[in-house]
Amino acid sequence: MAISSPKYVIVSSGTKWSGAEKSPPLRNRIENKYASMLMSEEITGIVLTYNGEKYLDRCLNSLKDCVDELIIVDSGSGDKTLDIAEKYSEKVIHHDFENYGKQCIYAARQASNHWVFILDQDEILEDKLISEINALKKSGFAHDAYSIRRRNFLFNKEIKHGGWGNDFVIRLFDRTKAFPTDNNFSVVKAEGDVKKLKNAIIHYPCDSIDSYFAKMHSYARISAKEMMEKNREFRFYNLLFNPLYRAFKKYFFQKGFLDGMHGFILAVISYYFVFLKYLKLWEFTNINHENNNNGES
Repeated sequence: MAISSPKYVIVSSGTKWSGAEKSPPLRNRIENKYASMLMSEEITGIVLTYNGEKYLDRCLNSLKDCVDELIIVDSGSGDKTLDIAEKYSEKVIHHDFENYGKQCIYAARQASNHWVFILDQDEILEDKLISEINALKKSGFAHDAYSIRRRNFLFNKEIKHGGWGNDFVIRLFDRTKAFPTDNNFSVVKAEGDVKKLKNAIIHYPCDSIDSYFAKMHSYARISAKEMMEKNREFRFYNLLFNPLYRAFKKYFFQKGFLDGMHGFILAVISYYFVFLKYLKLWEFTNINHENNNNGES
């Protein structure tokens, strides 16, 4: 884990200060205060986990080299996730999962530092990105937030089209000036300007058909509940046309076909997610309607 630079006392040339004095001269105290402002910023690294043993060790091992505090927020893992997490941090916290955004907000509130870096359990920092962040810490952060490109892999192949190729996400930010939204597909909103970093995060969202469809099923259920909470009504044409549009957009408009079979799979999975989201909305709407009718009878 990164270690903060020692706090040096600056004594300007020509100024004499003996150790017997209670405090250095005023000029030196001012210079020392100015120097502390230029010293390395401290970052709290945050990782959200749930049954993420496959990539978690590599994730935490990369993150520890550019953060000063590491917090893992777990939502009830049943595999070796907690054993791996406890090797890297004493701050392993359980918090029930409601949606991704709310989990991020909760985790950021546990941080001791203003600056936080949020990383998913299936993401790994490139070595050059670690160096870039450490250089930023030493020079001082000139922006409120930093967005980082994600290199997304599907079944171990990097996807460069279909909406996955130009994927920038804000993950490093001052939590007093930027914040995650509270929905499942959360993004960080910054009050000030956002700077793009040069290097990337490696993202492995899917290593098998079963695991990815299970993930889409969970996302669809959460998204449908969010729509229902916002009083979105089910419309049959949404169920019929929106999945087709999403698949068509990814495969043709966003040139997913250039990724070959992987691009086609991504388009089909996108169709499945949108279809299931509206199907779940129909299910939840009907359950609520039936419950209300039963309550009135």
